[in-house]
Amino acid sequence: MQNIPKYHHYLPSFYQSRWAVNDRRLRRFSKPRDKIVAKWVYPTQSGGEDDLYSDPEAPPDKAQVLESDFMSPLDSLASQALKMIETGDATINRHPKFRSAWSRFLMSLMMRMPDDIETLKGGLVEEWMVAIPDLEEVYSTNREDGWPETFQEYLARSPNSFASWASSLIRTLIDHQNIGELLNNMRWFTREINGNAEFLASDRPLITWFDFSEPDTYIFLPIGPKRVFVAVNNVETQRRIERQPAEEWVTHINKCAAGAAKKFVFATDDRQMEFVDQHFGSRPRTTLFQYLLRHRRSARG
Repeated sequence: MQNIPKYHHYLPSFYQSRWAVNDRRLRRFSKPRDKIVAKWVYPTQSGGEDDLYSDPEAPPDKAQVLESDFMSPLDSLASQALKMIETGDATINRHPKFRSAWSRFLMSLMMRMPDDIETLKGGLVEEWMVAIPDLEEVYSTNREDGWPETFQEYLARSPNSFASWASSLIRTLIDHQNIGELLNNMRWFTREINGNAEFLASDRPLITWFDFSEPDTYIFLPIGPKRVFVAVNNVETQRRIERQPAEEWVTHINKCAAGAAKKFVFATDDRQMEFVDQHFGSRPRTTLFQYLLRHRRSARG
C-alpha cells in the first residue's frame, strides 16, 4: 500500500522536464486571480493532483490502478518513443509498440486533464438521465424485493458510480483503435527553431481540431523550448508548416499554448512573463470531450 501512487500527473514529469534547466526545475506560471505568479518547480511535484484517476468505489489496493498500471507505463513508453522521433531512430516505424505508444500519449493529452475528467463524468450523467425513462421501465420489470422503488433511487445509493465509470472508461478511450490508427498513419516530424525565441508549454499543450481524417488537419505539440512535434496527413501541409516564418510560428504556438491554459504555463525562465500575463487563458479551446458531448446533443436534437 505504501507504494501506491497518490499524486497523479495529468502532465507527465518527462514532458515537463524538457523545460527544466540546470537545477532540474522549470518556471511555472499560474494566474489564480489577476496577477501572474511565477514559481520554480520540479517536474515530479507539478502538473498533477492527488487521486485524480482514482476509482472511488474500488478497494484501497485497487483504487489507483488507472495511474499505476496504465498512465504511468503509458508515459514511460511515450518518453522512449519521443526520443526516437527526435533522433530519427527508425525503430519508431519498425516497431508498432513505440509508434502506438506516442499516438496513445497524444490521445491521453486530449482527455486526461482534470476538467476532462469532470466533463466525462458530466457527460455520463447526462447520457443516463436521457435514458432513464426507458431504464425505469426495465428496472421496474426486473426489480427484486429489497431494491429501491425507482431506478433513480438505485443510482442515488452509489453517488460515486459515475466517477468510477469514468475511471474505467478513460482507459478504453485512450486505447480507441480507430483514432489510434488515424494518428499512427499521419506524417510525423519535428520543427526546430534557432535564436533566442522559445516555445512555451501549458496544461493544455496539444493544438488540434480533432478531425484527424481531414486532408489538411494537423497536430502541434511543443516538446521543448526549441522544438515542436507535428503530425499531418500529407506532404503539402507539412511543407506549408515548414515554410512559415519561424518567429511568427513561435508566437502563434505560444499564443495557443498560453491562451488555452487552465492552471499553468511553463517556461525555462521569466523572459516571457509579460507575454504569459497577456495571453494566459485568453483563448480557451474546445476539448475533445466537449466536442463529443456537443455532437451527442446535436444528434439527439
